[in-house]
Amino acid sequence: MTAGRLSGRVALVTGAARGVGRATAEKLAREGAAVFLNDIDADALEQTASECGGIAVPGDLTQPNFPDALIGDVLQRRGTLDIVVNNAGYIWNSALHNHADEQWDAMLDIHVTAPFRILRAYGRWLREVHKSTALMPCRKVVNVSSVSGLFGAATQAGYAAGKAAVVGLTRTLAKEWGRYNVTVNAVAFGHIATRLTQAYAAEPPRIEVAGRSHRVGLTQEQIAQQLALTPLGRTGTAEDAANAIYLFCQSESDFVTGEVLVASGGLRM
Repeated sequence: MTAGRLSGRVALVTGAARGVGRATAEKLAREGAAVFLNDIDADALEQTASECGGIAVPGDLTQPNFPDALIGDVLQRRGTLDIVVNNAGYIWNSALHNHADEQWDAMLDIHVTAPFRILRAYGRWLREVHKSTALMPCRKVVNVSSVSGLFGAATQAGYAAGKAAVVGLTRTLAKEWGRYNVTVNAVAFGHIATRLTQAYAAEPPRIEVAGRSHRVGLTQEQIAQQLALTPLGRTGTAEDAANAIYLFCQSESDFVTGEVLVASGGLRM
């Protein structure tokens, strides 16, 4: 059997129980990486980890101390961490005049504060490792953003602000961590088919997050409008999204850092 292109690498994927995170964990595992998966939904996470041969580390990334514990757990078990994919997130939409402080805070907490805390913990370890060796392998950070963060989107003030902040965080760390031989990039997705963007005809579906019920999904009319603006003429799959993330995880991208790859089928919102 031919070894995968990520053989010997250790990866962490957040929001990995389903959707883009699951597809990414599966992709990295198929390529030979030892994959740690995180999600707040412990039951779904355990099933996904079992099916892709990864290690489940359930927990709520918005709890201030958990990101440090997560990085510490991975390092304790494997002694290294080569790939970090900050994917966890969800939507909580409403027009700005209806945006509550709780809603705004929740979007920033999961989309930018959680990645910040994960990467801060990771950076402390990188700094210590760098002290002990001058030659470090090229490690990878991939942060998930959105076309909403690049171009804005009606009803998504908190979500778009969080995803825009991810871009600033990405480009800042690319400048700070080049000396550690770490590339830091982002992928901004357009319309990807997940439970957050599922079609509905009458009442929108709902998901539960931290004890709150949130409406998700798009109407058939909204989906048709997006497809009309998408040159490729189709919705992206979770596998399409995972493949875009994977581009930044392999050695061919070792000289690419601080970039934002738009994986949207050509859609510009």
